[in-house]
Amino acid sequence: MNARLLAERYERYVIDLRREFHRHPEPSGEEKRTSSRVIAELESVGIPYEVVGEYGIIATLRCAEPTGNAVMLRADMDALPIQESACNAAGPKAVISDVPGCAHLCGHDAHTAMLLGAARCLAEIRDELPGDVLLCFEQAEETTGGIAPMMLALWRRSPKAVWGIHVYSELPSGAISVEPGARMSGMTAFSVALKGSGGHGSRPDQTIDPLLCAAQAVTDLCSIPAREVKPTDVGVVTVGMIRAGEVGNVIPDTASFAGTARFFDPNLGAQIVRSVERIVTHTAAAHRCQASVTLDGPHPAVINDSALSALAARSVQAALGPGHLATCEPWMASETMGCYLSKYPGVLALLGIACDKVGAGAPHHSPSFDIDESALKYGVAATLQFAHDVLLQSA
Repeated sequence: MNARLLAERYERYVIDLRREFHRHPEPSGEEKRTSSRVIAELESVGIPYEVVGEYGIIATLRCAEPTGNAVMLRADMDALPIQESACNAAGPKAVISDVPGCAHLCGHDAHTAMLLGAARCLAEIRDELPGDVLLCFEQAEETTGGIAPMMLALWRRSPKAVWGIHVYSELPSGAISVEPGARMSGMTAFSVALKGSGGHGSRPDQTIDPLLCAAQAVTDLCSIPAREVKPTDVGVVTVGMIRAGEVGNVIPDTASFAGTARFFDPNLGAQIVRSVERIVTHTAAAHRCQASVTLDGPHPAVINDSALSALAARSVQAALGPGHLATCEPWMASETMGCYLSKYPGVLALLGIACDKVGAGAPHHSPSFDIDESALKYGVAATLQFAHDVLLQSA
């Protein structure tokens, strides 16, 4: 198998699919069109599939002779509720979202397109594969809403190893990092509702002000990493949403805010969450407000298996040469790939997509985020080689 030649043969196919997904983004839990398009592509090459949850998909590419071995390859499909900019750092983008207020500004369009490209390549060489390949297309990754049914469905299949690939704007285009250990953070999301008693802005003494309470709580929560986390540990607390009031001269009855705690060590994650609950509870009491805290998590960190990371490094070099293998610091963003890796050994690879010439390199989740599409063939090639090498090792 020549993974690079196979990937290059389908480069245009992958780029065209990525652009189609980019023009027609769908937010978490609403990936109906994307899922249907993925199914059509799988059917066109005769790969059977199962719909998991509402729009998730697990397809099974079976080898010529059953061996009991299986490797799982995974991509995510959802977009973000963000208005995209028509330009990147170099000028107009090659493709932009046709859907107002929704766009692929994290790279999931590229992930889905690369996995479909890998599926085409693998279908061509299925007789050479010493095991089955599970192709998982996960819905609602951004909200973690699609991971539970996917994990349940995988439990019946027990893959020997899992692989995911995430484009990364802080690596140069075509560079691939497959280092062992912690690669992306664990996360617990929190939301806080505060209830007070509103009134006229001229008489705050007649009110219980939940907005002021929210402001104080948010300020104190953001001090947790600086004052409650050991300096040599890594923890982040971010509040990204706060809502209160309608007009400037009325104190509202309620206020709310939401954010995330991120960490690599689950014990530190639990400590941070306890601090969040303590600060919210006591700040609300000091301001005479009622408070409720809702938690979603913890979701585990992405921890690459050391043995499979070593295998993946060899795979990248075999497929692409040593010049494409890169190293980078762990990324504090979170990924549901951590759930797969908490149960099955595997690797999340980071694929560089930054390129000044095409204007790619803006941060993920920002309106000007864009990718260098010439990197996609390298992601496909690395995926093919890893799948082949894992199955060969397990045979």
